Amino acid sequence: MNKENNSEQEKDCPFCEISEEAVKKLKSGQDFKKSKIKKNKWPWKLWLGLLVLGLIIGALATYQLQDQSAGPTSQASQEPENSENSEDKNNSLAPDFTSQDVFGNQVSLSDFQGKKPVLLVFWATWCGYCKEELPDLKEFNQKYKDRIEVVVIDSGETKETIKDYIEENSIDFTVLLDEQREIWNKYFVRGTPAHFLINKQSQAVTAWPGLASMANLEEMFNLLE
Repeated sequence: MNKENNSEQEKDCPFCEISEEAVKKLKSGQDFKKSKIKKNKWPWKLWLGLLVLGLIIGALATYQLQDQSAGPTSQASQEPENSENSEDKNNSLAPDFTSQDVFGNQVSLSDFQGKKPVLLVFWATWCGYCKEELPDLKEFNQKYKDRIEVVVIDSGETKETIKDYIEENSIDFTVLLDEQREIWNKYFVRGTPAHFLINKQSQAVTAWPGLASMANLEEMFNLLE
C-alpha cells in the first residue's frame, strides 16, 4: 500500500490523532495507575465498560431463552447457589475467538485459559502508531514471554501483506488474521492500536486504547500481580 493511501487510512483512525484537550480528558478519567499517557482518546474504563455491557446483554438474552425452553423447575433447583460460585459465574469472560496465523495454524483465545494471561493487541501494517510502538512490543514480548502471551490481531488485511510485514520486521510473537474484522467487532474496537489485558481465567482486566510505550505495557502487566 502506498504512502498516500496510508495517510488517508490514518486520518480515519480515531486513535491516530491527538490533541491537548483529549489528553487532559483522558488523564482526568484515569485512576488505576499514574503514568504518562500519549495519543489516547477514550478513558479505558469507558471502553472496557462497553465490552462488559455487551457481554452482560448477551448473557441475559441467552439466559432468557434457556429459561423459556426449560419449563418448570423443582424447588431444589431454585435454591440459591453459594456466594463463591455465584461470584465466579458473574465475572464476565473476554469474547473467545478462533483464527489463523499466516502459516495456517489455528489459534483460539481459550487455548491459553488456565495457562497464561494474554496481551491482546489490535493493529494493522499501515498504522503509523502501531509501527511506532512495535519496538516496545517486541521488547515486552522478549522480556515477559514466559509469563504472558502476546497475541496480535491484524485487522482488515490480507495474509500476504501481513506475512511480508512479519518478515521485514522480524516479528516473533503470534499474529492472527482478522480480514473481515469479526474479532475487531467482538471487542468493540474502533481504531488501532488497541490493547486488552486478559488474565488466566479469560477475564478482561483492563484496556488501553492508542499508542502504548514499554512503560505502559508493563503497567498493564503489573495489574496481574
